[in-house]
Amino acid sequence: MEHVSLSYDAESARLSAVRRYAVLDTPPDGAFDRIARLASRLLNAPIAIISIVDEDRIWFKSHEGLEGVQEIPRQPGLCASAILHDGPWILNDALVEPVALSNPLVAGEFGLRFYAGIPLRTHDGHGLGTLCVIDKAPREFTPEQIAILQDLAAVVMDELELRREAIATHEALRREMREKELLAGEVEHRVMNSLQLISSVARRKAAQHAGQTASELNDIAARIGAIAQANRHIQQSLPGLAQHGDLALFLQVLSRELFPLCPQGGLIEVDCPALHLARDQLVPIGHLVTELVLNSVKSGAGCIGLQGELVDGHFRLEVDDDGPGLQEGFDPSKSKGLGMAILQAMAHKLDAKVTWGRGQRGGARFTVKLPLNIDAARTESRSERSH
Repeated sequence: MEHVSLSYDAESARLSAVRRYAVLDTPPDGAFDRIARLASRLLNAPIAIISIVDEDRIWFKSHEGLEGVQEIPRQPGLCASAILHDGPWILNDALVEPVALSNPLVAGEFGLRFYAGIPLRTHDGHGLGTLCVIDKAPREFTPEQIAILQDLAAVVMDELELRREAIATHEALRREMREKELLAGEVEHRVMNSLQLISSVARRKAAQHAGQTASELNDIAARIGAIAQANRHIQQSLPGLAQHGDLALFLQVLSRELFPLCPQGGLIEVDCPALHLARDQLVPIGHLVTELVLNSVKSGAGCIGLQGELVDGHFRLEVDDDGPGLQEGFDPSKSKGLGMAILQAMAHKLDAKVTWGRGQRGGARFTVKLPLNIDAARTESRSERSH
């Protein structure tokens, strides 16, 4: 039998192809196992193997009739020789084939006598491994049997191609998502800087006016500045491309950002479980809370409470204060104020229901009830976490 070998460059390219298909050391796969069983049954062979030829080993993706063996050394290996041929490689009687005499499966106790292997060849011509059948007795293979083995080998390659395409698609989607996340982070950063700039301009303009105009400009500056701080904290509390954050920690930090807006002696109390929420929920919650706190401050409240809890598959957040309360017939949808417009927009974004009334502190109370979207599913309380 003719001796064939690959050049160093050709073998390097072949190994790169093996890595590209990412099949080595993967768990058992039903599709490949069925093909091996079919090969054994249709060709009346006691052993059928789907092998991948690695740098220094022959790894069995699937095998029928060969228990307890997952891989063998590459040299001397029949499958390693089979991939060097363009077509079927058949040893009718291994004992009379010089290329096979040194193989331990032939010379040893196993007693291999017959081998028929079809190379698993990629579309660009690289041999990944083989589909082979083995027998312990010499035999002849008919053209029809060779055709069956070739068809089954083609099915193996179809499965490997599907796997490669799925991996490539997944990687492409991951790259696209990363690019979008990086772009979104840059946009958020620029928006935050722009909001801070607008807030500063509004405060300078307020200093140049008096009365109602100054009050409205200061109110705008406070709202925009608080929203900018909320965005800044989200960026800092979600490192890199993290898409979830701790709502309890977020509300604690946000309350510290909003505290300077409270009257002297004022207080913002936060009571919320440690709840990991998606970034696209944290942002509107931060804006919503900012507007409700600013609304309480503007009405004259000194003490404001933020209380969150899990109730019947929903998250409920209550914001109540000790101010004068809401006017008779109050309805956020009929309010012309900027704060209530933002409140309604954020509630719509969160698919949340907002109700209002008189709270335990004697003033206004707003209750926001939103469905959960918690991927991390971590709901332990802050006190439990600290222990």
